[in-house]
Amino acid sequence: MSSAQPNARVQALLDQFAAACAGQPSRYELPFQEARAQLLRERQPWLDDGPECEVEDRRVESAGRQFRIQVVGPRNRKAGRLLVYIHGGGWCVGSPETHGPVVRRLAEALECEAWSVDYALAPEAPFPGGLLDCEAAIDFARREYPHAELVVGGDSAGANLAVGAALRLRDRDKRLPEALLLFYGVYTDSCRGASMDAYGDGRYGLSIMAHQRYMAAYGGENGPAPDDAGYAYPLRAGVELNGLPRSYLMAAQIDILRDQSHAFAAALRAAQVDVALDEVEGVTHGFLAYGKVLPEVGTGVARAAQFVNR
Repeated sequence: MSSAQPNARVQALLDQFAAACAGQPSRYELPFQEARAQLLRERQPWLDDGPECEVEDRRVESAGRQFRIQVVGPRNRKAGRLLVYIHGGGWCVGSPETHGPVVRRLAEALECEAWSVDYALAPEAPFPGGLLDCEAAIDFARREYPHAELVVGGDSAGANLAVGAALRLRDRDKRLPEALLLFYGVYTDSCRGASMDAYGDGRYGLSIMAHQRYMAAYGGENGPAPDDAGYAYPLRAGVELNGLPRSYLMAAQIDILRDQSHAFAAALRAAQVDVALDEVEGVTHGFLAYGKVLPEVGTGVARAAQFVNR
């Protein structure tokens, strides 16, 4: 297929990033601890995006260890709804801080408190470490707010973890979230297809090589056990998706993962799950971080909120 081109604003961002990083190693090639610090530095000019919110930390225990949730309270929050958000970063980088702007935007649009989960990162904590933390955060949210409408969201690897946690909750006969908000997510370990072929060289950010490195770190030395593989990659053959919450999916047009959102939406529909899918033209993977200059961010957040509110 012929590849689409970034819109002018996205291309200007790409040019800006290329100039700022000239002569430096790619974040996608750095050791993961260094890459985490690099991502935070790269995001620093954008972290003041989004509405002002009250922010505080809480601690949650999972499998004998504690992890942090960042509690975000917009000024317009109302009782009756809670957002649990799971950040992206290939399961290996990222934090509530790097993804703060989109969490604040979503919390304001949904008029609710948001919990941003600081789950255990790979490779130090390979599958299912981070997934168990996300599941524990959702369980904790249910205990704290048993009567609230619970929305679980995530981007990229965070969308993957949101689905995996929902599947585990379903299989444990636990109460599921009322809705999932899934932004340019990872749903299969396959690296084949049209969007992979079109954008896999990494000229627009995430490359196939970097993505495979993330997946290898997340899977650990032996990869997920066969019985658990569907929690890692829900588009694997034989994974039952019936009973999952209604789901909003957003794909970035210029993204190796674009086709996965379309395939996952089709699989959810086949399982009789209520689904909406939007593909945002002219933008690249991770575009939600740049709401200060990309109007598509505000539009996308509004679309997600409309899905929840309908």
